Amino acid sequence: MNKITKLLTLSALAVLMTACTGITDVTSSTSSTVDTVTPDVTVNEFVSKRYVAIRNEAAKGAGENLNALAQLMGKKDSRVFAKNIQINFDKIFGNVKTPTDIIAKIEAQSDLAKG
Repeated sequence: MNKITKLLTLSALAVLMTACTGITDVTSSTSSTVDTVTPDVTVNEFVSKRYVAIRNEAAKGAGENLNALAQLMGKKDSRVFAKNIQINFDKIFGNVKTPTDIIAKIEAQSDLAKG
C-alpha cells in the first residue's frame, strides 16, 4: 500500500509540473505579440491610459509621464518638451474630446518640435 501511495503522489506531481510548463509556454508565446505594436498605437494607448496624470504634470511642467511621452514621441530633450507643454497648456488641453487629441495638438505646436 505504501508503494502505491508514493507512486500516485509522484504521478500527481509529474502532472502538475507538466501543467505549469504549459501555462508558462502559453504566457510567453502570447506576451510577445505586445512587442510588435507600432509606435503610434503605443503613444495613443499611453495617452489614453495616462491622460489625467499627463494633464496634471503638464500643468506643473514636469513629471515621469511627460518624460515617457517625450520619449515615445521621439523628443530629444524631455525637460524642454515638458516646459513647452506647460507654456502651451491651454492650446493643447483646451477643447479636448478624446485623450488622443492632445497628440495632434502637440505635433501642431512648433515650439514643441524643439523638445
